[in-house]
Amino acid sequence: LPQLQNLIKRDPRSYKDEFVQQYRHFQSNLEIFKLKPDAPNLKDFGSLVTFISHVTPCYPVEAKEFPGQLMSLLLDHYSVMESDLRKSLVQSVVLLRNRELLSCTDVLALSFQL
Repeated sequence: LPQLQNLIKRDPRSYKDEFVQQYRHFQSNLEIFKLKPDAPNLKDFGSLVTFISHVTPCYPVEAKEFPGQLMSLLLDHYSVMESDLRKSLVQSVVLLRNRELLSCTDVLALSFQL
């Protein structure tokens, strides 16, 4: 994923199909996570979220739902998820905020909840 992330940042149009494939993979992993949010060994899910967070600005239309999904995922399951995964998700939220894909007030509200 880091190599693909680097390639996407250099030439987003050429790697759109790969991004869509990874985004679909994220969607399916998200549904699995929602079924069992306290499951161990979700490192792949955390790295996938980090990857999508980094390349979301390159595909604003395709990933328009991602910031909201990430926020609701944290709000709904923060108390039962592993601490490493929670840390990855919060880092991704901060990254999306820094790129102005999330509002400051939403991130602040989430921070108080956590």
